Amino acid sequence: MNLTLYIALTGATVCLTLSVFFYYRSVHNPVTKQRKSSSQHSQTTFTNSQKWWRRSKNQHHRFLENVVTNMRQAGYISSREQILCLFKIAVVWAALFLIFSGQQLLSATSITEIILYSILFFAFGMLITIRWLRSQAIKRGRIIDEEMLIAVHLMSILWQVGLSVESLFKAYKYEAGELTPEINKEVSLILARIDAGQNREWVFKDMAALSLSSGFQDLLTMLSQASDSGGGLKQSFQSLSGLLYERKRVELQEKVTKMSGKISVTMMALMFPALFIVLGGPAALALMSAFGG
Repeated sequence: MNLTLYIALTGATVCLTLSVFFYYRSVHNPVTKQRKSSSQHSQTTFTNSQKWWRRSKNQHHRFLENVVTNMRQAGYISSREQILCLFKIAVVWAALFLIFSGQQLLSATSITEIILYSILFFAFGMLITIRWLRSQAIKRGRIIDEEMLIAVHLMSILWQVGLSVESLFKAYKYEAGELTPEINKEVSLILARIDAGQNREWVFKDMAALSLSSGFQDLLTMLSQASDSGGGLKQSFQSLSGLLYERKRVELQEKVTKMSGKISVTMMALMFPALFIVLGGPAALALMSAFGG
């Protein structure tokens, strides 16, 4: 019995020793280390690729949002108008690309050169399109600034009649369709969003953030604060009107200053040579004849 127990304990000790030895060897084996490092490297590569994909996806969505925002600021408000605008842009650039591709097929020497020029043409076309949309948005913002004085005075009159904000916008949309067409587009969108059930204060803040017109931003901010606090708007309309007049005066002063500089440059470049020829020409001819004689 004691011999059997001794053999069993010896066998258990040997098995435990061998298991510890093989475990230690497997842990410190360079092949195992290489496998672990390769698995960790693959996991790191996979994680980095996921991060890169999320970053590129977010950048892509951000780029599309910027394009839609520029189209919205340029006056293409509804989805139908935006789709028609994109279709027209695509038709124009497709026609230009066909002309460019035909020219490259006739003059290029290899397919690689054609592909390279096509990629450059595509990148150039996208850059030009984005710049054009941005310039149209800035131009429309200036037009809205020009229409703001009429809009503020008319809204002030409608408010003094006793209309609410929604009724004021509806009456303004009906009365000022030809006087302020660009502001009417914004008013139509505001009414559509309010009628859809959106919060009026949130709609005013969102539209103010999207607009490039400082005057329209001030108007919507004023209406948002009035909707939140419930105060009157008569004094606010008068203050906004005075602010718009002051901005218009400063803008006209800047235009006059720039115009005087342009006139001075024009006079120095064109009028002074003509005056020098007219006034100094006879004297120069007299001197030439005197020295010649």
